[in-house]
Amino acid sequence: MREESIQNKKAWEYDAYNFWVRTAGTPAERAARDKEDPKRMLKQYARYFDSFTGIKIANICGSCGKKAIPLALLGSDVTVFDISEANKKYALETAEAAGVSVHYEVCDILEIDLEKYAEAFDVVFMEGGVLHYFHDPDRFMQMMYAITKPGGKMICSDFHPFTKISDILHLEQPAMSYFCTNVFEGEMAHARFYEDEVRKQIPKCRYRKYTISEIINAIIGNGFILERFDEHPAWENQNLPGEFTAVAKKET
Repeated sequence: MREESIQNKKAWEYDAYNFWVRTAGTPAERAARDKEDPKRMLKQYARYFDSFTGIKIANICGSCGKKAIPLALLGSDVTVFDISEANKKYALETAEAAGVSVHYEVCDILEIDLEKYAEAFDVVFMEGGVLHYFHDPDRFMQMMYAITKPGGKMICSDFHPFTKISDILHLEQPAMSYFCTNVFEGEMAHARFYEDEVRKQIPKCRYRKYTISEIINAIIGNGFILERFDEHPAWENQNLPGEFTAVAKKET
């Protein structure tokens, strides 16, 4: 496992299971909400799927299963790839409570087993702050392309590059030049929800943030055909961009 992945893994396994219980409910409570309306739990991402039933989905950095389990409830065959054993524990317990099965691989995303997963998925899907954990966008997109079936597609939704220069999503991460290419240490996403004394103890993550052109060029430069690039408003300010979604196809 790469050095930065080892560091990120320590951060994402720090009190993670307990954090999900406190913020999302017990696995049984979370499962009950997922079962009520799984499509609604997918939020705006649902519209990027052509169908759900019977398709194989790779959920990249799928965390506690917050999107994988609704997808499974809608009839998809979902495999989560994530760095955290604690996330896996919560996700699998929630899936069991929801009466569905998801596969879960704890691994470095850049070291996915291609003997097992090469061209295995109809859809490769990620959302909510993934790209900044990977310091070489080309290498990341090479892996996404490798696991996508011919004719399949990638749905990549993430924080908008505008967040490099302004903390518009209130993630309490440092602002920097839009064109900055530095890798930097920063708090993991949930650290801001802890009291200061605990917050100081949480291991840091290593981040690299990208421009729009870096993201788009990594997608098309590694074989995907870019079909859509949508920008979404910030969570608390509809006048500023907060997220984006790129949809790209792999030729048959």
